[in-house]
Amino acid sequence: SVICTWTENYVAVPDELQGHTSGTYINGMGGAPFDYVPSVGFSDIEPAYNDNEMTHGEYFCLSDNGYGSSVNSADYALNIIRMKIQKPFTYRHGESTFETYTETENLNTAILHDPHGYIKWENGADIQTAYKVPDATWSDWQELRVLTGRDFDVEGLAAVNENLAIVGDELMPAIFAVNPTTGVVLSPFVRTPDIDAKGKFNGKFLSTRGDKVHCDVSVLEANADDCMAVDSETVEASEYRRHDPSGGYEGFSLLADGSIAAFVEKKSGDSSLGDEPGTRVYKVNPGDGTPANPPSFESFRGFYPLELNNGNIADVSAIPGSSNLVAVVERNGFPSGHMWPAPVQPYNVLCVVDLDDLDDDMVMQNKKCILNYHRVSDPWDVDGNGIFRYAQTQVTNEQLIVVDDYCVIAGTDTNFPWTNQFGIDSAPYLQEVTDTRFMVVCFQEPVFNLAFDLLD
Repeated sequence: SVICTWTENYVAVPDELQGHTSGTYINGMGGAPFDYVPSVGFSDIEPAYNDNEMTHGEYFCLSDNGYGSSVNSADYALNIIRMKIQKPFTYRHGESTFETYTETENLNTAILHDPHGYIKWENGADIQTAYKVPDATWSDWQELRVLTGRDFDVEGLAAVNENLAIVGDELMPAIFAVNPTTGVVLSPFVRTPDIDAKGKFNGKFLSTRGDKVHCDVSVLEANADDCMAVDSETVEASEYRRHDPSGGYEGFSLLADGSIAAFVEKKSGDSSLGDEPGTRVYKVNPGDGTPANPPSFESFRGFYPLELNNGNIADVSAIPGSSNLVAVVERNGFPSGHMWPAPVQPYNVLCVVDLDDLDDDMVMQNKKCILNYHRVSDPWDVDGNGIFRYAQTQVTNEQLIVVDDYCVIAGTDTNFPWTNQFGIDSAPYLQEVTDTRFMVVCFQEPVFNLAFDLLD
């Protein structure tokens, strides 16, 4: 059972992202172009560190790729924000109450950049800022070799410490090492290996329409906007295994043994993986943050089975102290507007799964779902609205972290500027449809303690 829930918001644009033109590819949506790089929501959340120790209440939050795809995000600077996320709560001791929403605090903004020139594609292609920037406001970022949403669609983050994190991308998909505090790229990217029927690496790699390896370098040099993506037939005819450009590492988490559980988001869409029994999960070695020892794929762990009607992994977080148990958020879409019956009923559900317990088809078979994001008990009426149930109605829930034996933080990716997913014109808290939101949910029992035996 759930004992409490509350929400926080993040709306600010940090100084580091001011004074640079962005949004030139989205046809005026939301008032674009902007003279700043907006907060578009976060695609992953990880613990933040000081001196290799986790810092209570502070988290690394990974920006999404910008405006949704490789074709419209070439002027979005990828970034990691160190965020303070805490909320006062007293179980109404002395009938004390607090504000409905508490703004989170940005402690540091790290813009991802590649000063050492590690990021290059096999065909010789370079990052977007080597070819084209929107205007002179990007001259400093061009010199820094700032990464953009045309280069990578960053969805997964696994923080080892304050100086090393592994980023999971979905435009190839691939992984690479960064310093989450400074934003400096620490290694070349490493592609995702394909597997055979027995789950062994077969010498091929996954690729998508947004993968720059399919572009003619001379075209990029002449005008990079002429190869923002290719067609599916080009990928299919290549040496790579075709996958969907929005199907990479949504689930990405460091385990107690030092390895990373890397969940491919889905098997649907423009993908050749559709006949597989679940979404792929890989075992990743994070390396040590040097180009000589980059992150690497150790093995294929198995297939994760989604709940009925669900099609996507939203995020993954390790159960503290475990090397085989993780919490997984799934989703299936959202209503088209606010007139019901709706085409899709949101079903964002939190489950726990054993990565090592596989059936004969390599499908993870020990799994238990414990929370529906649209059916959260709020017995203390933390948001003060007189309703004792809460729903995280921003349905692009792409952040999850288990913070202790009892609690999780769940956060959103707003898809700015397409934030008003229900198409409402007015509401008492209309800002809620725009902000990145964080929800803290605590269980009455220590369900994430390994001695609790949740899956038994």
